[in-house]
Amino acid sequence: MESLITANIRSRPTRTLISVLAVALGIILMLIVGGIATGTLNDYLQRTRMVGADFILQPSGSTVFYAFSGASLPIKLVDKLLEVPGIRAAVPVLAKFNSSDFGLVFGVDLEKYNRLSGRLKVVEGKESLQADEVIVDELFAKSHQLSPGMKLTLLNHTFTVSAICRVGSVVRVFVSLGTLQELNGTPDKVTAIFIQADKGDLSLAYERLRVAFPGFAIIRTSDASLLLQDTSMPGFKEFLLTVILVSTLLSFMVILLAMYTTIFERTREIGILKSLGASRWFIVGMILKESVIICGFGVLFGAGASAVIRKAIIAAFPTMQVSMSARDLLFACAMGLGSGTLGAIYPAYKAARQDPVTALSYE
Repeated sequence: MESLITANIRSRPTRTLISVLAVALGIILMLIVGGIATGTLNDYLQRTRMVGADFILQPSGSTVFYAFSGASLPIKLVDKLLEVPGIRAAVPVLAKFNSSDFGLVFGVDLEKYNRLSGRLKVVEGKESLQADEVIVDELFAKSHQLSPGMKLTLLNHTFTVSAICRVGSVVRVFVSLGTLQELNGTPDKVTAIFIQADKGDLSLAYERLRVAFPGFAIIRTSDASLLLQDTSMPGFKEFLLTVILVSTLLSFMVILLAMYTTIFERTREIGILKSLGASRWFIVGMILKESVIICGFGVLFGAGASAVIRKAIIAAFPTMQVSMSARDLLFACAMGLGSGTLGAIYPAYKAARQDPVTALSYE
């Protein structure tokens, strides 16, 4: 049977190649698009935790992805937060989405921000955020070829790079809080307030904050699962599910059409096999094995191409994170093989039911 299957594949190289490429495209779509989404999420959550805040105060229904949040939090809440027992520091931040760079800019009071354990660690330049100064992290500086003293245009405003900090801050660009409030037209508003509690029972501090600020979202940063639990991510899970479904459907439809067409082309061959005593299960197995081989080549090519594309993306865009774990690879490969095999079931069933006399008379 094996020689018959490989002969069938070799006899139709163009169709086989197209099928392999289509399955590979589904794998690439799943791994790269899904990898960018999950990689960006995981990187952002990790950097949020590295700020050193125990909690984040935001308006109710806000998300930890500040691009989806406006500047609607009164800055006067900082003083009220410091009145809560067990709260050591409250640091207001204003987040602004920079469409030209597709990233976030944070407006902070540098002195207050550096009270957090995740303070900005300057590796080059001076630690200063005056009105028109900006601090960027090493990856941002590398991707934009920046050094202290150079000019950088953000939000239609020209800043001077005062320093470069280590990677690990929640965002990659920092400007003065007052300057960003002025540019945003919100002088007394911020996006969020980072809160640091005294050492001890954080659950007690969390309950005190919930009682003191019932109309606000209190986001815990102690671990990623709590961050995901306390915040809302509009459409994120639906987006990942859509990517998986589209990738799976692509492999399914390609194999279904390829094998269905193959059945018509090989009607006489199938009739000869059945007249020689081939059972229905033999025919089904032959069709399914052929589809598995095609899907297998597609999966291998897709996985290899995805790894190359991932490295190319990271090299071209150092600030972009593309997650691709062994688990992701196994899942994508399983979905590619599974959907392709399912797509071959109906053609295999149709081939097995053919009448040998009718098949032999087929022209």
